[in-house]
Amino acid sequence: MVISFTGKTAVVTGGTSGIGKAAALQLVAAGARVAVIGRDATKLTGELAEFPDRLFFFRCELADHASIKNTFAKIGNLFGTIDVLVNNAGVQTYGNVVTTGENIWDFTMDINLKAVYLCAKYAISLMEKAPYAVIVNVGSVQGFVSQRNVAAYAASKEALHGLTRSIAIDFAPKIRCLAVCPGAVQTPMLEKDIENFVDKEAILEETRNIHLLKRIATPDEIANFITFLASDKASFATGQTYRVDGGIGVRIEGT
Repeated sequence: MVISFTGKTAVVTGGTSGIGKAAALQLVAAGARVAVIGRDATKLTGELAEFPDRLFFFRCELADHASIKNTFAKIGNLFGTIDVLVNNAGVQTYGNVVTTGENIWDFTMDINLKAVYLCAKYAISLMEKAPYAVIVNVGSVQGFVSQRNVAAYAASKEALHGLTRSIAIDFAPKIRCLAVCPGAVQTPMLEKDIENFVDKEAILEETRNIHLLKRIATPDEIANFITFLASDKASFATGQTYRVDGGIGVRIEGT
């Protein structure tokens, strides 16, 4: 199966590391021009030099409405249209409804949910000019099943399902919208999550074991699914959330 994005323009938020970087580079490899939205261009220095005519960096604060609006205005001025938007950027926060401070709740919602709404808001006018347009939102298995002490995070990822459906309904048939919901992925976010544990290997082993496949995904494995859904090979799919989670939560423990 050959997937091609030749002649198309894609935007990837949080595209300087992890899943976002893997998705951005897959789209470039498939022929797309890709605008990466992030905060640190140095994480892409080598790639930007390697693909100077097809990989572009836009600095943006996704917790700031004006920054998002201005960034998409710049992208529109450079490319004219957007064919693919990958809303990948996200934060993992911890706490229950008692221990989570309002500032942490708001920050989590700003990045994981509000930024998705705003990026879609400003991308869609550019996507409606394109003959083929797709939005892929990156959610989490924790929009379906959750661990303890992730009240804000789980709420933001569950809400993303509804936002994905609404975009798909409101802008059909011109624009497709889907969500990819990974389990644990070997990313800098995961590394940061475990850095305060004394026995990091024990935490990683526990994390592997909650997946039926007994391992942690690579960023490329999730990006493969994003690239497929964004391509014309998935042209009849819209409005759905897809779990790419190694089988978390499908088994009931016990005898």
